[in-house]
Formats: sequence, C-alpha cells, structure tokens
Amino acid sequence: MIKRTVTIFLTAIVVMSTVVMPTFAEKGGTQGNKPWMNTKLSAEKRTELLLDAMTIEQKMQQIVISRFNENNTGETVVINRRGTSKYQNGVFEPQGTLPGCEWQDTGRQIRGIKELGIPTIRMTNGGTGVKGGSCGNDPLATGLPSTLAMAATFNRKLNNEAGRILGKETRAFAHHVMLGPGMNLVRHPYNGRNYEYFSEDPYLTGTLATQQVKGIESQGVQAQLKHLAGNEQETERWTMGVQVPSRAMNELYMLPFEMVVKDANPASVMCSFPDVNGTFACDSPELLQDALRRNWGFNGYVMSDRRAIHNTVSAIKAGMNVELDWAPQYYTQEKIKKALDSGQVTENDIDNLLRPRYIKMIEFGHMDKPFNKFMPEIVDAKANGASARKMAEEGAVLLKNDNGFLPLDGKPKSIALIGAEWFAGIAKMSPRSIRADNENVVTPYTVTPQQGLENVIKERGYNTKVTYNDGRDPQAAAKLASQSDIVLLMVGDNPHETADRDTLGFPAINQVKQEPLIDAVLKANAKNTAVILKTSGTVLMPWLDQVPAVLEAWFPGMEDGNAVANLLYGKVNPSGKLPMTFGAKAREAAFATEKQYPGTRQDTGKPGGPGPYGNGSQQLIARYTEGLQMGYRWYEANNVKPVFPFGYGLSYTTFKYDALKVKRVRGNKGSLAGLDVTFTITNTGKVAGKEAAQVYLTLPNKTGEPAKRLVNFEKVDLKPGESKSVTLRINQADSNHPFSYFIPKEPDNLANWADGEWATADGKYRVHVGGSSADTPLVKDIPLNFKLDKNKGKGSK
Repeated sequence: MIKRTVTIFLTAIVVMSTVVMPTFAEKGGTQGNKPWMNTKLSAEKRTELLLDAMTIEQKMQQIVISRFNENNTGETVVINRRGTSKYQNGVFEPQGTLPGCEWQDTGRQIRGIKELGIPTIRMTNGGTGVKGGSCGNDPLATGLPSTLAMAATFNRKLNNEAGRILGKETRAFAHHVMLGPGMNLVRHPYNGRNYEYFSEDPYLTGTLATQQVKGIESQGVQAQLKHLAGNEQETERWTMGVQVPSRAMNELYMLPFEMVVKDANPASVMCSFPDVNGTFACDSPELLQDALRRNWGFNGYVMSDRRAIHNTVSAIKAGMNVELDWAPQYYTQEKIKKALDSGQVTENDIDNLLRPRYIKMIEFGHMDKPFNKFMPEIVDAKANGASARKMAEEGAVLLKNDNGFLPLDGKPKSIALIGAEWFAGIAKMSPRSIRADNENVVTPYTVTPQQGLENVIKERGYNTKVTYNDGRDPQAAAKLASQSDIVLLMVGDNPHETADRDTLGFPAINQVKQEPLIDAVLKANAKNTAVILKTSGTVLMPWLDQVPAVLEAWFPGMEDGNAVANLLYGKVNPSGKLPMTFGAKAREAAFATEKQYPGTRQDTGKPGGPGPYGNGSQQLIARYTEGLQMGYRWYEANNVKPVFPFGYGLSYTTFKYDALKVKRVRGNKGSLAGLDVTFTITNTGKVAGKEAAQVYLTLPNKTGEPAKRLVNFEKVDLKPGESKSVTLRINQADSNHPFSYFIPKEPDNLANWADGEWATADGKYRVHVGGSSADTPLVKDIPLNFKLDKNKGKGSK
C-alpha cells in the first residue's frame, strides 16, 4: 500500500465557500465584544475570528456529539443501562436550550457555547420522515413513501418536493441538520436498508438525490449525504470490510455522491462503517481527502456514523470533522491532548475540523438566528399529505396486468382484502428502527387499505363490499377468497437496520405465515387475484404465472390506502418504473457467491464479527468481484433475462417511441460538448398516462464497459392519441461523466483506488431510447471524438 502525506484542502474550502455566499444569514452588526458575530463580514472571516477566540478545550468540545437534556423543566435525567460501557450511562442536567424538548438518549446534538454565541446544533434522522432527533418527543410529520418508491417515480420535481417537506418539517422541529438522503447503491436485494436508498443505478440515484438535497436546503436546513462509502450491506456492518475495484468504486459506488456534491453543494456528508479497500471509511484520506475534497471540491464537513471511527489521529488527519456517538470515544479530550502533546496532530488540525462546519452554520444563518422553539404552525399537513399520496401513486410499479385485469370497475360485488396487518390492515410505513417492526414517524393521520378502497368505491357510486382478513388462519382466508369476486392479496417483507434480509421470499409477520397464506389464497381463487407487493425490493415469486396482476407498491407511507386504491381503480394510471432489477434466483449477479455477499472471513489483523467492536472473529470481507457488472449491467453483459428489468413498468395505456434524432452539440470554438437526443412518444391507448422515457449510452468497446448506462430520463404526460417530441441533452461536462470511464493510476492497488483520471474514448457511441433497460426500440450509432472533432457542422441526425 502506498501512503501519501495528507493535507487538509483548506484553500479549496475557503475559495469554494466564498463562491457560495450566505443564503440564510441575516444582515447586521456586531454583538457586544464578539466580532465574529458581525454579519457584514464573510463567513470565512467570521470563522477565523471565532477560532482565534476559542480555547483548545472549547474546540475539542465542538467536534463531538453530546448527550444532554435540553428541556428547561429543571429535572435531571439518569441513564443506567446496567452495562459495562460507561459512555452509555450517566447523569444529565437540563440545559434549558429548547423548552419542550424531552430527553433523547441517542445523542444527536453538538452542544453550544453560550459565551461565544455558538448555538446548540440539533440533528434528526431522515429519509422518509422527520423522526429520531435530539428530542425524544418526535413531532407530527409527513410519512413519505420509501426512498425506492421515490426513485421509481423517475420524477425530479416530486423528489425536490420530498426534500422540501423534509426540510420544512425539520425546521419546524427546531433541528438544523437532516441526516439524509441515503445514497448507497442497491447492489443486492438482501440489504436491510435498501428501502432507504434510491437505486442500483448511480445516475438515477445521483439525479434524484440532488433534487432532494436542494429541497431540504431550500428550507434553511443542512442535508447530510450518507453513507460514504461501500455501505451496501448491514451484516456485521461495524467491522466488515469491502474490496472494490477502482473502476467500480469511481464509476458506480462513489458516482452518486460526486454528482450531489457538484450539483447540489450539500452542507455535510456522513462517512460509513466499512473498512474500504484496507482503510476504515472515517479514517480514510483516500475517501475524505483525495476523492471528496480534492477531486470533487467538497467544501462542507464530515460526520462519522455512530462508532465508525477507529483511530483518533487517522480520523483527524483525514478531515473527519465530527464524531457521532452517545459520547466521544476517539475525539475525547484525553486522546486529543495526548496526540497534541506528542506532535501527531496540531491545533491547526483541530481548526481545520471546525472551519467548514462553522462556515456552513453561518451561511445557513444558524449562528445568527438559533432555532430556539418548535414551529409546527409553519407545516401544512394537508398539502404535505397530498404530496405524499402523489409520490406513492407515481412510484408504484405495475409489474403484470394480463388481459386488462386492472383497473377494477363497479362490476365486482365483493372484494377480499387479505394480508398481514402490516400490509393490508394499516398504512405500510418505512421502518425506522433496529427492530423488525413497523415503527416510523408520528403522522397526523394514516389511510388504511380498506379505507382507501371504500373511499374510491363510494366516490364512484359502486356497490362493492370490501371484507378484510388478516391472514392468521390461511384456510379462513382461502375460504373468503373463494367466495369473493376479486381478491387483493397484500404481502411484503420486514427489513430493518443492523440486519440483512435472510430470504427473498415473504417472511412470517406477527403470527402470519405469509408463504402458506399465499399458497392457500391462490389455490382458492388465483385467476381473480391481484397481488400488491409492499416490499423493500426484489422478491421471488414462483406463483407469478398463476395471477393476472401484480402491483409493486413498495412502502407507500401514510397515504397508502388512498394511493393504492386510486391505482387499482384507475383513478390514477400507474407510471412507476423499477429502480432495481427483479431477478429470478436467490443467488445471481453481484450476489452470486458468498465471497461477493455477505463475504468471507480473512485474517486482516482487524477485529471481526457482529457488534461495534466485533467478537474476536476474523474480519468479514465482501469482495465486489463483479466489478462494473452490477444490477442491469450484469444481466445485459451475461445475456441473462431477469423477471423484470431495471426501468420496467406497465401502464393502463400503451406508448410508442419513434423519430429518433441524435445531434452533436458544439461548445466554445466549435468543440464537441455533447449530444441532443430527440425522439417522439405517442400515447397509443385510450386513457391518459405518464411514461418515464429513458436514454442509455453504450461507450466504445475500448472502454471495457460491460453494458449500456442510463444517462438521462424524462417523465412525459400524454393524453390518449397525443404525441410529444422530447429532447434530452447529454453533456460531456455533466457530473455523471456520461461519455467517460475511469482509468486507475494503479489498477491492482486497491488502497489507491481514488488515484486516476476520467477519460473519454473516441469511437462509436450507441444511443438507446425506450421504456426500460431491456426495451429500447430506438437505437442510433454515432462516431464521436471529443478531443479532435472541431468540425463546426450541424452533426449527425
């Protein structure tokens, strides 16, 4: 392993921060004898004045999460877990910084310093709703669909709206930082947190995450991207390692983060648990300096995942700005003072940890206008609920619909609604817990599946009775199915943080054995059954040929009942597209072998096994031997037909693609800058519908790419018989490097995976346009040479 001298890229931070001037900071003058509170000065100048005024003890206190009771009731909280770990226990006096903030022992605050004018900074967990912040009394919040459902919308505006809701409700909760969005890729379907992530595709992930970050930060709240990097499984997440080839690291797993850093300028990033190519992420200069700051120009701050630091000096030198834990373990004053005394770190190193966070605080106005009260009145719960419903509707994917079984009409007189309570009896929320339960945000209301169905039935004046059976007795459920005109069978899975799924089937849920239930119901009345999946991703469906219709609803959120019913009855035409491939086997693609997932044990000299500190086992190492062949790229490269491909989704209407034109785009002095891809979509059916048109690009053979890649998309709304011409631009300078591939400096040296360059090959490029990765009826080849082509002609059409 080649080790380099690591430097903190302070100059880049200052320069880039100067470009992004404060949006939320208020204008004003000095406050007493605190010149750093002069809002007429730049954020950079104010930060330097503040750092000059701080003691080293104050600086050390500002780089860690603290646990304290913010309420002003005068009550002391005593935590005694009866364990051996002292940092989980303690006595906590009330601070009075946020009246009404009840005790939350997980610790998501950075304690303020009143005499310096530094406010307490609060952080709340995020993704699908505001919950789990510095205060234990969670607010009423919108229960959004799972992130996979948001990705399945293929809708930039809806993802921006999701971010706006998260940001607004975080602000109403008097919190400053939203810990999200989650941006790890769906490398395999077993990951227990896939429902928190967008897609197997880096471009789709980066594009929609950019919109969510912009929405969050438009509300004066800092977004925190997570988890950088290699966090594609929960099995032994605290101690495990990943070995990822350099090209795959840069072209796949790092690319969404790069896109969001460049396109949305996020305030912060969370570094992940895994040992990434030989160095734990939060201690890694390759990750936090070479890639994040040097290559991408990131100017924000980095916070660790909880218990993700492994070495005090390494983390400080890498630029890991804030330690997250119940109490500091590596950024303790004792350890930092020891490192200072030995000369391993300097006070300037500590300043470098504080500098970008203070600049962001000032830019967002958090230094000048502290969040000191809850503001529920700024939230429009009704409007946010309507948005959540629209997201759930546009994210649901119609996987199968033989002979127009759906949408339903008024002919059926009886509907059997069957399924475990989690999926058929209540609104299915994304879990927010380390336990396998249905815990989520505290919503102002929810809509159950039966309520949603009855709402539509009443609205349309139908005479249809809905009868619910919770599936605990499969035979009773089968009897109801046999006696009903239509059966709606709702089944799902139960993933959660800290553990991966142990099956791609349907696990038992609260005394309901779902597999026997499915068998019994389909045996009784398969031909009249629509299966509604409420899953975190791919499930195996050996019964798929038996049923006429399947709808993937993911975890729809608080408006579950209305959204799903609107789709089933055609009040809304399904338009979602799969953000991940649905394969056919329990082992294939990037999870074909144990070496790939969950990994095999290796004697690395580092602790392994479950738990934050392992159990004495050798370290579990997941090897990404598939390289670039992940997701739909694997299926195409190996000519394997999945059950449902990436980008797939049916509609109650049909669409035709034609009239493809590909035109070179010229930049300065006639140089080649990219392509304009123009095509026409026609709604050839009888009802209005939306189609998420997708543009893919195959690079020249010399690049060694395994398959085509998604480079743009657009959701088009069409009336029956209507045609629209769509033009999508693909720029060479786009943050996703659409025409380029990564050339590692040392391909066989994984430790230096960040060293290398993006290159653009000359040769034949192939443009594909269609409705999924496997269905691109429009194809056109075009020769390109970005370095040498100076022709000022109009290009190829």
